[in-house]
Amino acid sequence: MTFPQSAYREAGGVATIGVSNLLVCRPDLDAAVAGALTRLLVLRASALVPGNAVRAQFLDVRSLIGTGGIPLHPGAVAAYRSLHG
Repeated sequence: MTFPQSAYREAGGVATIGVSNLLVCRPDLDAAVAGALTRLLVLRASALVPGNAVRAQFLDVRSLIGTGGIPLHPGAVAAYRSLHG
């Protein structure tokens, strides 16, 4: 990922490594709760990332479902499917 030019005073865009953060829950979390949280993250993503962190932090469909080898909670899967098919 590249930090925007405005991120550092002395440098132009700075290339760096991006690291995903995962919101992990117990498998027995109620599916409705997991689904509601997932819909909140998807539908309100722009409000959850501070303006000064845009392009350094982001929430989008690809990053939200990119969990590596950790399976998505069934409630999250249902929410993604209802939102994105």
